Amino acid sequence: MLFVVVLATACSGKEETTTKTFVLDKNGIKTTITYTYIEKDDKVLKQNTQNVGVYAQLPKANSKEAAQKLLDPVAKNYQGIKGIKQSIDYQDDKFIEDLEIDYTDIDFEKAKKILGPNFQDPAKVKVSMKKTEEGLIKLGYTEQKNNYKKAVLYYFSAQTTKKFCLCFFYFKKGYEVCNK
Repeated sequence: MLFVVVLATACSGKEETTTKTFVLDKNGIKTTITYTYIEKDDKVLKQNTQNVGVYAQLPKANSKEAAQKLLDPVAKNYQGIKGIKQSIDYQDDKFIEDLEIDYTDIDFEKAKKILGPNFQDPAKVKVSMKKTEEGLIKLGYTEQKNNYKKAVLYYFSAQTTKKFCLCFFYFKKGYEVCNK
């Protein structure tokens, strides 16, 4: 039997993407931003942001109704823009806002109206992960390290060349799980 460990990109034929996650807990709102990017190109492809606000800790929206009154008009601006998905789940004690920006498939002209004058067309200007990270750190965000390491294992049996097993091993606190 022969065991060969290879990178995921070797078998997929696609550019390898990775993620970085940043967290900020400020003024009653916990913001978690996850970027999907191509590391070798330093190019951000997608941004997923989740804001969780506890009403009791919010100065201007200390109830579900007050939060809806404040946030719904803002949320309406995100609707109908290609490359942007936004939703708010108003719960009894908190709201959860999810925002996804797909930089590879975005209507820049509409998006710049909501994302601000500093937003540049990602089709013309690369969104740099390094520059994004530097900016977030300056704003007080901290990187949330991923404790998982992923490796792709190919198993070839010397007895049968048709036998092929692809497993992903995730290592966290010494435990291994194989998904087939």
